[in-house]
Formats: sequence, structure tokens, C-alpha cells
Amino acid sequence: MTTQDSEATPDLVIDGWFIYMIKLLDTGLRPEVERIAGSRGFTAAQYTALTVLLSRPGITSSELARRSFVRAQSMAGTLGPLIEQGLISRAPDPDNARRLLLRTTPRGRAAVTRLQDEVATLQDRLVAGLDEQQLDALSAALRLLRNNVQDLNTTTP
Repeated sequence: MTTQDSEATPDLVIDGWFIYMIKLLDTGLRPEVERIAGSRGFTAAQYTALTVLLSRPGITSSELARRSFVRAQSMAGTLGPLIEQGLISRAPDPDNARRLLLRTTPRGRAAVTRLQDEVATLQDRLVAGLDEQQLDALSAALRLLRNNVQDLNTTTP
């Protein structure tokens, strides 16, 4: 291998580069998120479910699974312990008694709140060096990417 072959070309963007970088971020953050969630007896998936329900109360388990990009069966296993611990409640939908709507309970909100300082510290470390304008642009781009991924998962080729 020559020196030229081993030198990285930072400006080179090949097909799949963005996907690769997003996967690197996910893989790099996962151990820290697991550690933070685990410090309070949660898995990362359980912490994610609680935070999604805080921002979107009153959704079904299947809707929560779609928003979390997991199968409904996986979400059922994630939610079971949270319901048993009284962190999430299920109640019939007033418009359709066959649908059960999920919400965090006061205990669930308190559990998430106890993790917020550590999560905020991790996020601050992640975005260190970005100014407010860059953070706003990143936030807008991430929302658009999330919506695009949701569209990918709801359409069939």
C-alpha cells in the first residue's frame, strides 16, 4: 500500500457516505445511551419509548413501534416492563374502544427527568463546536431525514 493509498480524502463523498456516517453516529452513541439508561434500570429502547410518549402522548403501541423503527412484537416486549412498573398507562381510545392509547404516567415522566442531565451532557459533547446557526440547520436536516426514513418505511417498492 502506498502513502497515497492510505491517505484519506476528506472531501470525497461516495454513494452511501451519509448512511455510513449516520450508522457510525448510531454505533458510537449506543454504548453511552445504554449506559445512561442502564444507570436507572432501563434499556435504550425503553428510554426511547418513554421519551417518544412524552412528546406524543396518546398513540398506540403500533404507532410507537413505527416511530421507533422497530417491529410491533419488539415494542410489546419493550413496553411490558414499563407498564408493569407503572411508568406507562394504557387506556381505551374514546373514539375506538378496540384501540389502546399509551401515555407516560407521572412516575414515567419523573424517570425520564432523572436521566435528562446525563443525556444533555452527552448531547452537548456530540454537538460541541457547532454554533447556533449550525445547530438550527442540523436540527432541520435531521427532522427532514427522519421524515424521509418514515416515508421509506411506509411505502413499498
